[in-house]
Order: sequence, then C-alpha cells, then structure tokens
Amino acid sequence: MTKILFPTDFSDTANNAFLYALNLAKVLNAEIRLISVQSSVKNYLDVTEDDFESYINQLKDVAIKNGLEDINIESSLVVGDLLMMILDIVNKQDIKYIVMGTNGQNSLGKKFFGSNTLNVLNNATVPVLIVPHKVKFKKERNFAFATLFNESENKALAEMDEVVNRYNKKLKLVHVENKVITTEMLRVKGEWEEKYPKAKIQIVNDDDVEGGLFSYCASNKIDVLGVVHRKLSSFERLFTINHSKRLLSNASVALLVFQESK
Repeated sequence: MTKILFPTDFSDTANNAFLYALNLAKVLNAEIRLISVQSSVKNYLDVTEDDFESYINQLKDVAIKNGLEDINIESSLVVGDLLMMILDIVNKQDIKYIVMGTNGQNSLGKKFFGSNTLNVLNNATVPVLIVPHKVKFKKERNFAFATLFNESENKALAEMDEVVNRYNKKLKLVHVENKVITTEMLRVKGEWEEKYPKAKIQIVNDDDVEGGLFSYCASNKIDVLGVVHRKLSSFERLFTINHSKRLLSNASVALLVFQESK
C-alpha cells in the first residue's frame, strides 16, 4: 500500500502538519508511516514508551475529530541520523510523499528551512510537502504550480496535476517574469496548454519574482504551492536569506516540493 512518511519531533509545528499528512493519505488512499528519530541514545531513552504511546494517541484523536480515523498509522521511535533514516525508509518502502512541518522563525537557513529540511530536499527522491507553522489546514484548498516553462518540470507538473485531480480542483500555473519570455519557454507553455486544457496558466510581470509569486498566491487564495527544487540552486535562490524575513512574514501556503527531472 502507498505510504506517506511523516517525521515528527512531537512539536506543535509537526502536529500542525499532521492534518496535511492525514488528508493527503485520504485522497491518495495511502497510510501514514510516522517516525520520530532521536539523535542520541540518551534522547531515545528520555522518551518513555508511555510518552510515545500517549503522543500517538493524541494524533489519533486528531484523526477521529476530523473524520479521518480510517487512515492507518504505523509508528516507530528510533535512534539515528534523521536524513539517513528518511532515505532508508523511502528506499525500502512504498513512500509516495514526505510531509514535514517547519518552524517559521526569523532565519530561513537555520529555522524555517532548518538543516534537516534542506538536507531532505537535497536528497529526497519523492516529493516533500512542507507546512510552515503559521499555515493552518483547510478542507477546501486551492493549488498552484510555480513554473519556469522548462521541460525539466514535466514530471513534477504531472505529479502536481494528479494530486489536484484527486481533490477535484483545477490546477493553476503561474510564471513570474522579470525578463523577456524566450521562444523555447513559449513552446513548452503551448505543449502544456494542449496537455492540460483545464489548467489556468498565468504570467505575472514583476521585477520582484518572489514578491510577485506570493502576491499571486494571496490574491488567488492559494493554499498549496508546487515548486521544483533545482539542483543548481534556483530553489535556494528563491528562498535566500535576504528574502527569508519577508517570506516568513507572508507565509500563507504549504509548499509541495518536487525534484527536477533530468
């Protein structure tokens, strides 16, 4: 059965992301593989079996209150390196998505996208849904996909379209441009218009790419924004330290991060 991996540290931030994991599991007919990775044996021993069971029961209560009690949750408490544990589970089990909560405080490099999250994004082979602490779950949601009109986004766009269809929603594609759109970009745009006839494609002209993107999300009431994590730092450029404070103060969307196709 398809699984969604949900790493948790028992924090409010992680708990906030849990509803996203549950709801995604529902629409994908998947189960949740919950793990809590303790970095040392001491930390591992500090969490008693009763404590862990109590935490899992709290999450199950959340599922019941939201009518999602039928979602199967497999949980485990382990000791080791978080990234290595995640990659091992993704490699050995049928993991479709990873869902992670992020702490929306000040420094993007250290807190919002902490080292753990960046490491996961840089190494994950499956999409990662990142839920900022300030973003609260809504049953009715709107989706958008930020694009550069590049063929390397084909796989990510197809996966995003699948998710949106499961929610019976229409996909929106947005391109924020501060330069002239090339002939190649227009060719890709034309191909996508034929392949995804129900999708709404919008080009936003703005010298501030990041600001234009988040303004679009606000004006279109976007709840989940799909983005492509590019190995050559395009993604990190979008979320640089220089823009972190503005991003965090305006963070109103969850980010569904896909890997760039080769």
